[in-house]
Amino acid sequence: MQTEVAIVGGGPAGLMLAIELGCRDIPCVLLEEDADPPAFPKANATSARTMEHYRRRGFSDEIRALGLPLDYPQDVVYCTQLAEHELARFRIPSRGDAARRGEAGSGDTGDYGSDAWPTPELPHRVQQMLIEPVLRRRAAVYPSVRLCLGQRAVAVEQDEQGVTAMVEPEGGGPAWRLSARYLVGCDGPRSLVRKSLGVGYSGQGSEQRDFFGGQMLSIYFRSRRLYDAIGKQPAWQYWAVNARQRGLLIAVDGIETFLLAVQLAPGQSPGDIDPVATAYAVVGREFDFELIDRLPWVAGYTLVADRMGAGRVFLAGDAAHLFTPTGGMGYNTSIDDVVNLGWKLAAVIRGEAPPALLDSYERERRPMALRNTAFARRMADSIGNLRAGADIEAAGEAGARARAELGRQLAAHVAGEFNIPGLQLGVRYLDSPIVAAESGPASHDDPNRYEPLALPGSRAPHAIVRGKVLFDLFGRDFTLLAFGALPASEREAWRAAADECGIGLEVLEVDDAAVRVLYGAERVLIRPDHHIAWRGIAGADARPLLAGALGRARMR
Repeated sequence: MQTEVAIVGGGPAGLMLAIELGCRDIPCVLLEEDADPPAFPKANATSARTMEHYRRRGFSDEIRALGLPLDYPQDVVYCTQLAEHELARFRIPSRGDAARRGEAGSGDTGDYGSDAWPTPELPHRVQQMLIEPVLRRRAAVYPSVRLCLGQRAVAVEQDEQGVTAMVEPEGGGPAWRLSARYLVGCDGPRSLVRKSLGVGYSGQGSEQRDFFGGQMLSIYFRSRRLYDAIGKQPAWQYWAVNARQRGLLIAVDGIETFLLAVQLAPGQSPGDIDPVATAYAVVGREFDFELIDRLPWVAGYTLVADRMGAGRVFLAGDAAHLFTPTGGMGYNTSIDDVVNLGWKLAAVIRGEAPPALLDSYERERRPMALRNTAFARRMADSIGNLRAGADIEAAGEAGARARAELGRQLAAHVAGEFNIPGLQLGVRYLDSPIVAAESGPASHDDPNRYEPLALPGSRAPHAIVRGKVLFDLFGRDFTLLAFGALPASEREAWRAAADECGIGLEVLEVDDAAVRVLYGAERVLIRPDHHIAWRGIAGADARPLLAGALGRARMR
């Protein structure tokens, strides 16, 4: 089989890349060894930025409809045991609150604060095993996308003309060859593609902590009476913090299915763990328990690939970076990777840009992988090394004081881990060869505070224009945002320059003084991934600006 882009791995990264290529009519073949979507909970937090990407492709509402019930709180709560003392709670809006905020611009924002998240898409809590079927359906809609499920890549080679993957059906049968101009490895931490490039990970591997550091066990179970046993307002995450048995309980459907994560003691193996007794110890009370499945895994990784590609082969997702799950940014960083890479591959394949454009992928995304894994590590240290003394469960005034002090520590931690608009919305490619440089001090990168700046390289700031979300008015490819008068001659000059490059360009006139101040320029060039390539004055020469954004010349 021959195609333009071979995608190895059909998790969220591989599927979203297929969608980004498919919407641009780029032929691609996705190889995924598992014929069926996952049946065990994995990632469970979708960032605001990932929801914006799903919105760009028209299915954020479908994702938002999945997960916990409409008005179920997506709170994070910390307890001694889950049925005992509540120590701290961070209130997160339900998906109903998030939808009402998106429709009316108002609604309960919980402990996020009303203005901290300037986005039409708040973060969402839903299991990856529910998201992947949606991504599979969406990818399959495009005629240029071929999903080869139950097919495993066993070898990858490249030369100057292209890339070849040898493929074997998982159920048996003859091996076959897939040839492509480019190949992207979205095949996880044990990536065959990364190994074929001879690329290693750098960073910290399997750090030890009291929690989220070492061998972990996830226990997937069903219970109809667990909420009654806990006896508290529902939450998305419940943490048991004590000196005897720590644990993290995640509500999967808000009705009867749950995921419990515990850390193994030194010398323990997963088979040594009694899931029922462990669940009772975390909750502090017996309840009905039906085991669905269990899965061991290892926490404590902060690893980033030394390169994110070589020649015609690229890495994305867990093949390029491996996280400890604090902050929930592993899957979300993966989506940002492929959205960045997808439009660039399409532009090169269609002849709109030189292959040099693809060099900007690593320049832009590897610093973000380092940034995001470092944040996850800090949060893992914050919660994983926190010590809880036996006195937090004591009766009387001494116990109350100990719980109050631990509660203050946990309240500071949870706000630091989950109220992170700067981390999710503040992605900026300031040292990119395809982004215009601006003089002046660099913006401060604070994970807990987002400053909506329209610096080139930044995500375009959110705004409402004439009752509509500004993002929704952008074109599929490039958009010229024009404030003030746009003479016909200038409009024609931009369109002529776009035609010369062979790219799509939406010219969007906005007559809104507040949005003009927000963007800080008369003209703003928006990339297909909704990052700003350039901003400047009316009448600027369009040709070198578009050429720079496409990697034909360095932007200045």
